[in-house]
Amino acid sequence: MHPKHIGWIGVLALGIAGCAASDERTPGVVVPPEFAGEVGSDDPAAPVAGSGGQTSGIPSAGTGGSTNEAGIPVTGGLSGSGGSAPGAAGASGGQEQPPAADAGGLPPDDTTPPDDTTPPDDGVVDGPVGPGPSSLPAPPGNANVPRPSGVAGDITILNWAGFTGAVTYSFDDNNQSQIQNYDTLNALDVPFTFYLWTGQQSASNAVWRRALADGHEIGNHTLSHNPNTCTPADINSATQFIQNNLGTRAQTMAAPNGNICYKAAATGLFFINRGVSPAQPVLPNDNSDPLNLNCYIPAPGQQTGTYNNNVNDARTRGGWVIYVVHGFTGDPNAFQPGDVNQLTAAIQYTKSLGDMWIGPMVDVGAYWLGQRAFSRAMTSQNGNARTFSWTLPGQFPQGKYIRARVAGGTLSQNGQPLTWDPHGYYEIALDAGSVTLTP
Repeated sequence: MHPKHIGWIGVLALGIAGCAASDERTPGVVVPPEFAGEVGSDDPAAPVAGSGGQTSGIPSAGTGGSTNEAGIPVTGGLSGSGGSAPGAAGASGGQEQPPAADAGGLPPDDTTPPDDTTPPDDGVVDGPVGPGPSSLPAPPGNANVPRPSGVAGDITILNWAGFTGAVTYSFDDNNQSQIQNYDTLNALDVPFTFYLWTGQQSASNAVWRRALADGHEIGNHTLSHNPNTCTPADINSATQFIQNNLGTRAQTMAAPNGNICYKAAATGLFFINRGVSPAQPVLPNDNSDPLNLNCYIPAPGQQTGTYNNNVNDARTRGGWVIYVVHGFTGDPNAFQPGDVNQLTAAIQYTKSLGDMWIGPMVDVGAYWLGQRAFSRAMTSQNGNARTFSWTLPGQFPQGKYIRARVAGGTLSQNGQPLTWDPHGYYEIALDAGSVTLTP
């Protein structure tokens, strides 16, 4: 904060002390000053400026907490999440009082007021403190982290919105066994993504309107589900069906059979197209292709332990697991049908970990790509202010945010200081295209 104007009469006692708290979690994206002026790229294979390689958001050893049945530590939250506690230091002093006025009320002729050396006010003030503006879920940990008061330096983007990793459960083909088990799935109280094959009569079932109202995502799985008609027209027909019947626009799509031909067809229509392979986690700032995004397809009747092993692996690596479920046992039209009880037990296990973000494709995918866009930001300097500017992929959804930490200083967008969330971060609006950091 900048000092108030100090007059030459009076005595001012002012003490300032601060300490920047350390962060025991592995940081996310850091854009250091030496990369100022570097222009980003939307090419998935392009290097990440200043990233130093892939990073994870998993807690480091020594953070405390309990362990799960797999022996993996369960984090107690965002330990040392970038805040600092101001100390108290006393410093006395001030200017000597001028000689008293004579009986006529005038000071002696040789008395002149001291020069005004108050630095100019740059108009920057701290923003409010409270919950951030996004609808992202609150990460684990207490909401008592003070605003950081150190020296302004780099901006660190939290992986997976402050969680250790992420999991998305997606369902393809709108099969009857999904409809029959919808209530069981919805009772788990986690958001899913349902990809509608709109050429099937089941796409008109009233359950999908319910799913939308319950907070689940409805995505595009084409009209024909036929790679021989792998065209933008086939995709657009499904988009129009969803808009007409459910009153919403599908924001992500899933390629039927994971066919690579849909990558070209989806370009310019969606910012995410889920493919099939390889079966491995998506990592922060890695080279996974958002228009052919990898996922896991459970084996027929897959057991809970196998699901849990996938999640544990992603948790260790700080990654994002994407599941594709086609239906459940007894459904002749479901590809590799699973046991609904095994799946629900696996989802309950993931919830019990407490530090894995379970989110729909549109939300987790937007955070992943938003972080990657920021890692390739171009920076510019204007006096003490440093501005980071980024470019989002085409068809990127509006109203999305990423979470950031700084050692100190003020973050602002459109001339307004950002809110400090006491969970330990600021939320940066991706729509704005830039953010400014001032001391």
